Amino acid sequence: MKLLFTAILMSLCSIPVAQPMSVYVGTVTNKVKIGPLTGNKNLAFGVKNVAEEAILDKGHDLVNDSSAFRLDLEIVYFDIQQTATGVSVFHKTENETIIRIKGILYTNDKKPKEYVATGKSSEISTSTMIIDEGGGFNQASARSALKKTIINLIEKLL
Repeated sequence: MKLLFTAILMSLCSIPVAQPMSVYVGTVTNKVKIGPLTGNKNLAFGVKNVAEEAILDKGHDLVNDSSAFRLDLEIVYFDIQQTATGVSVFHKTENETIIRIKGILYTNDKKPKEYVATGKSSEISTSTMIIDEGGGFNQASARSALKKTIINLIEKLL
């Protein structure tokens, strides 16, 4: 029995374990062409923070200089698609935040991988009176969609 246990333990120890990668989040560029976030520099700063957090959550090492791997991000699309339904005094609004981010992973200034990730987050509100919210961004919904998109991007690139 001990021999069987030892053999199983040794075979488990010989399984290669994925090493965490050292990743540097380089430039984040806002390339949104239409909508209220066109050219917004704060958006790029927020995306960089969420990307760094997601990299750490995935178990990779975050470094402050361009080491072996550099991840550049381009925000391609960021907007709200609003669908409203109303019958008499009943009103239902569904806001779907849609984000599209292109990630480019460089190794020693070569471009080995590129991926475009799309994320969505929905917010549904109903009321018995019609109240116009103006279709503005909900911070929680936007952050949720952003985090989903970046996690998808990191999984595909790293």
